[in-house]
Amino acid sequence: MIVAEAYKGKTIGVFGLARSGLSIAASLEAGGANVLAWDDNSANRDHDNLNVTDLYNVDFDTLDGIAIAPGVPLTHPEPHKLVEKANAANVPIFSDMEIFANCRAVLPKHKLVAITGTNGKSTTTALLSHVLKAAGGNAEEGGNIGVPVLSLPPLPDSGTYVFEVSSFQIDLMHGFNADIAILLNITPDHLDRHGSMAGYVASKTKLFEMQAEGQVAIIGVDDIYGQEIAKNLSQRVIPISAEKEVEGGVYVLAGKLYDAMSGPAEMMGSLARCRALRGDHNGQNAAAVYAAGRLLGLTPDEILDGFESFAGLRHRLQVVAEKNGVLFVDDSKASNTGAAQKALLAYDHIHWIAGGRLKEDDLSALTSGLPRVKHAYLVGEAADDLAKFIGDKIPFSKTGTIKNAVAEAAVKAESGDVVMLAPACASFDQYPDFEARGRDFAAAVAAATGVTTIDDKGGAA
Repeated sequence: MIVAEAYKGKTIGVFGLARSGLSIAASLEAGGANVLAWDDNSANRDHDNLNVTDLYNVDFDTLDGIAIAPGVPLTHPEPHKLVEKANAANVPIFSDMEIFANCRAVLPKHKLVAITGTNGKSTTTALLSHVLKAAGGNAEEGGNIGVPVLSLPPLPDSGTYVFEVSSFQIDLMHGFNADIAILLNITPDHLDRHGSMAGYVASKTKLFEMQAEGQVAIIGVDDIYGQEIAKNLSQRVIPISAEKEVEGGVYVLAGKLYDAMSGPAEMMGSLARCRALRGDHNGQNAAAVYAAGRLLGLTPDEILDGFESFAGLRHRLQVVAEKNGVLFVDDSKASNTGAAQKALLAYDHIHWIAGGRLKEDDLSALTSGLPRVKHAYLVGEAADDLAKFIGDKIPFSKTGTIKNAVAEAAVKAESGDVVMLAPACASFDQYPDFEARGRDFAAAVAAATGVTTIDDKGGAA
């Protein structure tokens, strides 16, 4: 645990007692702060070791700050009541990321890498952490990827913290300055929370505006928003791309990685040998990690070796098994058409398992991926809608369930084929979440092939 010594003697409210909130309370109390903890859900307040106090009835003039969960609205669609109360009393509002930033001075010497973007944050965070560890370094990953940053153990001297940060978390930062800050991409998202696309872009930009002299920004320039941010920063900017050559940066074209950070571009290696980094979108992730790895002192060979040994994240183009030359790939996280389209474009000769509960009426984003599909297996509520969209473009079967789809696909697939779950739909017609759907796919693969799947072994690191 990171102990928040900087808050010793202060009275801090903590609102939201899920994982991050509990870690905040524990860190603050260990550092000598007086913590007043509250959650609107009574079940989350059942902690004997916390000073549970109704913050709605607290005089905020007695507080030195309030730590809130990132999901609590600050401005849109309207400020939360406790946010309004804090603003009226000029009480600072922050989260665990800001607490960590204020604790850095007493931690052993380290580097901090913060990764944001609309898509690819989790994969890039896990990939950089893996590459650093594979090269013999000390690294810890946390943040939006699922591990609260204050729950991480303090690293020994010269370690690296790798944090995934969302726009919600950035909104709660004030003095968080990462040694290396990475922006992968920006596409419209969370506009209900930020009020407009301009508000969303401003949130992402803030991560780089907080950086100090000598710190570095790695910026994806494959969208207009990243291009504008890169153009207007004063610190060193390393551009990255998965679509074009970039001067002074790192880019991936046709699966080959090029380094132009300090001179003419040099082809460093191919991503073709990296099973967990298939697809153009992973080219952008790899370029970001390569640039960060070089800045952190790794050699190109160490980085590329780390790429090759990376198993990927669970349920994100994760190869769960292989038998007789057939790959079985779990991309249960592809719960919309855009994500499923990227998955289809990552492979050829695909037996595609799709369906669930539709999130979109327009399925046209899937069109470009259909030529890669040998046969589609349609499941769940969306089977009829997907069948209507596919028409006579490719062969398909309505199998109803993932178990039936895998059983049929395992029989039809030939060496060189890929059996892929990329649903293009939400899971909620048959599963509580995409993780449960992915686990069911892995179980069905094990049953149909007799091969022990990666998920059965505990999943990817």
